[in-house]
Amino acid sequence: MIWQIIAHNDSTDGFEPQINPQGFRIDMNVSQNEGDLSINTNIGWVFDSFGVYPSDLALDLLNLAITVFTSDKCASRRQAYDRWTRGFQIYQPVSDLAVWNRVRQKLETMLGFLTGDHWEIEFRGVKSHHPISNKQSQMNLTHLERRPSAVALLSGGLDSFTGAIDLLESVPGEVAFVSHYNRGGPTKTVQDRVYEVLDRNYPGRVCPLHFFIQPPEKITGGVERSLRSRSFLFLALGIAASNAIIENPPLFIYENGLLSLNVPLMPNRSGSLSTRTTHPHFMNLYQSFLDEVGLSTHLEIPFRFKTKGEILLSSMNMKVLKEGIPATHSCSQPTYLQFKGLGQKNHCGHCLPCIVRRAATTRAGLNDVNYAIDIQNENPPSNSAEGKDLFAIKTALRRLETLDSPLIFYVLKSASLPGPKADIDQYVDVYRRGMEELRNFLK
Repeated sequence: MIWQIIAHNDSTDGFEPQINPQGFRIDMNVSQNEGDLSINTNIGWVFDSFGVYPSDLALDLLNLAITVFTSDKCASRRQAYDRWTRGFQIYQPVSDLAVWNRVRQKLETMLGFLTGDHWEIEFRGVKSHHPISNKQSQMNLTHLERRPSAVALLSGGLDSFTGAIDLLESVPGEVAFVSHYNRGGPTKTVQDRVYEVLDRNYPGRVCPLHFFIQPPEKITGGVERSLRSRSFLFLALGIAASNAIIENPPLFIYENGLLSLNVPLMPNRSGSLSTRTTHPHFMNLYQSFLDEVGLSTHLEIPFRFKTKGEILLSSMNMKVLKEGIPATHSCSQPTYLQFKGLGQKNHCGHCLPCIVRRAATTRAGLNDVNYAIDIQNENPPSNSAEGKDLFAIKTALRRLETLDSPLIFYVLKSASLPGPKADIDQYVDVYRRGMEELRNFLK
């Protein structure tokens, strides 16, 4: 089954491709707030407030990321032949056809790794983008009077919060933090809490770029839950923010090394609902793609060789960290919490991110949030929603005790590792230490 996604520049764009009658066709506008088929977003308002705008190339990437995210959201994996791998054929308007055709194959490979699907993209040139705001078309601003020294992604999780503290402690002046949310769930509430803690402790230095992006609900309907492409959209927002600043500062992305590697815990479990955003293979592909397309933002992943516990223990301001831990949110099961009638400051306690987080805060000796399930003192059945991740972790720990081959071959099950041997050795070792952190906690 092929999903054909036709992205139109605006409501007047009447582009018509040759349609495969056996596939699903979806039309959408990459313009903002222009009716039922366009994205509902505050992108224009945020950049108006920021005082500067991304280039056409950065806007091309952001529009493509919105199209990809919409495609991911509207196509149920249940309809795929293997109930997972989908086929997408995207028709995307861009400002420079030659540039985007040059990177098309690399982009398709990168998206395939990120989402586990098959992507084909056909670019077409347009004379001009629909402006992201009326103010942009009227003012034609080019530079930002205040110039942040760095840009960082801020999800509201514990890793990104700890990274934000370290960044504010180590660079001078203002730092721009990029976050995004859509309707439903605790995301915006969590991010607001985190911003409040940071602003209180670093007054005048926190520049929040808080993006709301809601794909056209008329064509998505919230069909698919895995949404691996959400991270592609998050990165595109960060690139757009960095690109808008004349110095083009680096983009900092914070995630611990264990979860970045995304090594399957069990042979039949590949982390289908987890992100591959910061896997070294994906980050290497993405940096190469940015360089080739002509977007010069450098990606920094400071925590790639640290476990979550090590990140907390090495925090550059332990006072702010302790204050902000209750504001952060790591749980991947908000529906479970809602079903149990628990508030947004609670965590389920049984999903993989919750267990990794609790192992880390326990190792660092830090007070943590409330957990609905006390995984240390409860032993939920392995075939239950509450017990499946714990069972997978224990299975992986037992397997590591009896490995008959070097650990690197186990780590490589998720993907290849780029870089010199010294980096590869560090990736393997952070995986070992991360699993040991879990083992010590579960004892």
